[in-house]
Amino acid sequence: MGRRTRMRFVKRTPDNIYFAGVGESSSNTEQFVILTVAEFEAMRLKHYINLNQKDAAEKMGVSQPTFSRILENAHQKATQALMEGKEIRVYGGNIDYKQGFIGYGCLNCDAEWEDESASKDKKVNCPKCESNKIYYLVREPL
Repeated sequence: MGRRTRMRFVKRTPDNIYFAGVGESSSNTEQFVILTVAEFEAMRLKHYINLNQKDAAEKMGVSQPTFSRILENAHQKATQALMEGKEIRVYGGNIDYKQGFIGYGCLNCDAEWEDESASKDKKVNCPKCESNKIYYLVREPL
C-alpha cells in the first residue's frame, strides 16, 4: 500500500480549464486528457515563471524529486494530447490555495486566520478551539 499523497499548494486554479482543438468537444474519456491542477501549477512555475525546480518545489510544498515527478507527468499528458489531437481538461488533485495574509496561527489545532490588526504583542485566543497558544503569522503569497 502506497503512502498518502501530500497536499500540493497552488496560487490559484487556472483561468482556462479546458483546451481543445477545432471541432466538437466530446464527453468520451478517450478523447481528452486530464491534467491535475498540481501538474498545471508545476508547468506554470517551471516554464512560465521560469523558476528552478528547487524553488518551484518549495512554492508547492513538496520535495524536489516529487516536483520533478509531477512535472514529468504533466509533460507526458500534454505531449499525448498534442500528438493524438486530444482535448486537455484541468481539474482535480490534492491541492490547497496558498494566499498571503497577516494574522495568527494556533499551536493547538493548527488553525490559521487573517487579522489586519495582528501584532506580535497582542494577546488573542483561537476562534476555533479557544486556546491561548497562538503565534503571529505573516504568510507570503506564492
